[in-house]
Amino acid sequence: MFKDISTVFKKEIKSILKDKAILLMCILLPFGLMFMEGYLMTAFADTDETEEKTYNAYCINAPQELSESLKAIGFSDKEVDKETTIENIKSKEDKMLVIFPENFTIDPDGINVPNIEIYYNSSDNDSLKLREKISTLLDTLRPEVFTINADASVKYDLGDEDYQAKNMIASMVPGLLVMTIIYGIMSLASNIIAGDKESNFLNTVLITPVRRSSVAIGKALAVMTAAGASAISAFAGLAYLMSKFNEMLGEYAVSYAAKDYILTFIVIICEAFALVGLILIISTLAKTARQAQTLSVIPIMVLFLGSFLTSNAGFDGVLTSFGSKNYLIPMWNASYLTKNILLSGVSTTDILITCVINIVFGIFCLGVVSNLFNNEKIVNE
Repeated sequence: MFKDISTVFKKEIKSILKDKAILLMCILLPFGLMFMEGYLMTAFADTDETEEKTYNAYCINAPQELSESLKAIGFSDKEVDKETTIENIKSKEDKMLVIFPENFTIDPDGINVPNIEIYYNSSDNDSLKLREKISTLLDTLRPEVFTINADASVKYDLGDEDYQAKNMIASMVPGLLVMTIIYGIMSLASNIIAGDKESNFLNTVLITPVRRSSVAIGKALAVMTAAGASAISAFAGLAYLMSKFNEMLGEYAVSYAAKDYILTFIVIICEAFALVGLILIISTLAKTARQAQTLSVIPIMVLFLGSFLTSNAGFDGVLTSFGSKNYLIPMWNASYLTKNILLSGVSTTDILITCVINIVFGIFCLGVVSNLFNNEKIVNE
């Protein structure tokens, strides 16, 4: 039996290595998706960081002591007409007009409060950014009634300073990893049996002396090997993505131990193993390759929804109420566990339960595929 499995496995691996399209999807696509994600993240960060420029934003009656600060956030010192500028802001040609009262002063007693008019366009992103900047600047001029947390030597935030950054990473990485791996091998997994069936090649295979279960297991192991290669590619891309993400976070950058990456890799591989087994059942039941690809989207979308829910802060209360039951659901448990690994850490027991559940589920799926192969009805008439 093992010899037959090995023969089928080697045959499928050779077929995969000869197909450049499959190699592209399995090896280059996962890394490429992660690389592009990191590149785009850096590009957006660079755009935000290079906003030090002069907009078509103007002031009337601006006090002298504010002139440098206004220039620093993008205001021009050009003299303009109020009505004309307001019309230009409506048409998005100009971004903002700030009108200070004549002889502008701050009354510390708050009796004579001057009114500053700020005209902007909420449908213009640059205008909205300037609205935030001018609000921050003007807030510093308001009279101080009291101070809050003024002692810099005291730590007032009693939580994890890295929590927000870790939460962003933990919410993004699990779903991104699974989707890049699965998209890389989905075509292969859904076609490896259904494609042979549609071309009538499977008929020839099933009348050979090789046991049908050996054919099924050999094909499944080939797909899972490809999934392993996709996972390695995805994690190579993840290293680049994490470096760019930390570059964007700057002083709030977070770092993980090698153990965290290893655990994440193991958990994601087990999740991919379970999902591949499920797709292989679909591929065996489908009559054509196209039907197999179409039906394979269903469990992938369900898994994507699960990743989205585990990353949604508003759903945390529901997940917490389930407790350890989260680790008993195949594939869902991996997304939930991966987020916890990257966010707050997990116990060895939770990791073992998650991996065992997904491996057992994957083996069960292989057993179903093997039984379907032993069913004579899967041979095309």
